[in-house]
Amino acid sequence: MTDLIILGASTRAAATSAWRAGWKPWCVDLFADADLERIATVRKVAPEKYPEGLLDAIMDAPQAPLIYTGALENRPDLIARIDRPLLGNPADVLRAIRSPERWTQCLRERGVPCPQIANEPVNSGDWLLKPRKSAAGIGIRAYDGQAFNARTHFLQQRIDGEPCSAVFLATNGEATLLGVTQQLIGTRWLNADGFQYAGSIGPIFPMGDVLTRWRELGAALAATFQLRGLFGVDVVMRHGIPWPVEINPRYTASVEVIERCWRGAAIEPPDGKPPLARNIERLVSDTGILWGKAIVFARQTFFFPGNGPWLDALKDSADLDETEYADIPHAGEMIEQGKPVLTIFASGKSIEDCRRGLQEKAQDLDRRWWG
Repeated sequence: MTDLIILGASTRAAATSAWRAGWKPWCVDLFADADLERIATVRKVAPEKYPEGLLDAIMDAPQAPLIYTGALENRPDLIARIDRPLLGNPADVLRAIRSPERWTQCLRERGVPCPQIANEPVNSGDWLLKPRKSAAGIGIRAYDGQAFNARTHFLQQRIDGEPCSAVFLATNGEATLLGVTQQLIGTRWLNADGFQYAGSIGPIFPMGDVLTRWRELGAALAATFQLRGLFGVDVVMRHGIPWPVEINPRYTASVEVIERCWRGAAIEPPDGKPPLARNIERLVSDTGILWGKAIVFARQTFFFPGNGPWLDALKDSADLDETEYADIPHAGEMIEQGKPVLTIFASGKSIEDCRRGLQEKAQDLDRRWWG
């Protein structure tokens, strides 16, 4: 197998996708989870050395292509210093598309509905105060009139509706819509709060005008910013219209949910051929099974136990497309309150089936760990 270097805060999901595509993952992240070590060479970076420590950690990496995950889209300066072939968007593209002013203007010029944004305090309306270097909803809060630094934060009009996310594959300035999922945001039964990303369920199947709107959205971004490879668009669905609120120009958390449905790989394979990803019309597997993933956050600080239902996912015989637990810490590792513990999966015939399965697993873990 050909090596692929993967960098990010958490690389397990991308490593699983890379494995599906035929790569041999070589990963650097903050966790070095036990199940990641099953399929990859892993280097762990201490939080106080992140993200600069990622570059130090790849000094002994093989000469191989590289892909990055969240939240390195916020560090184009670091991406520019990587001396490896890049599968994804280079630094100049990141600087452009991570500007909310620029992507909002791009979409509005093409008639795509977008929330308003503002760079100074406003006196009316319903707004969110968002960090410019945001990831996974961290740091987003309702705006209540306070002053803010426009270099680090901006205001975005708050849109009420259903949080969803789409995955696109960009090639030569064109975008293929791979799938759309519902998002779990601030989900209390996962011990998440606020606007914190906590999982994805899908796929959902837009049709007619809604599907056209999704495709126009992806096409406009891919053509204007010359995106390359996988990218995600977070939206709020209101009255059947996707209102984009965040652009993620890299591998996103919902990719593996879509991959599980058709047991294919969205990452470019080592031979350079097009990925096995199918477009949205061919997304559902023959069984019609949907998948959901959810992140369980720590209700209180504790030491991760050595025994539990997640052990099956660590066996050499475990099927990566069927495991129900992932991002598994090592036994005895201390997990601080509010931090992610592990990821759970559930499948079903509908979104609600998946949501119910995830909630049951989460509640079982909650009782097991914290009573």
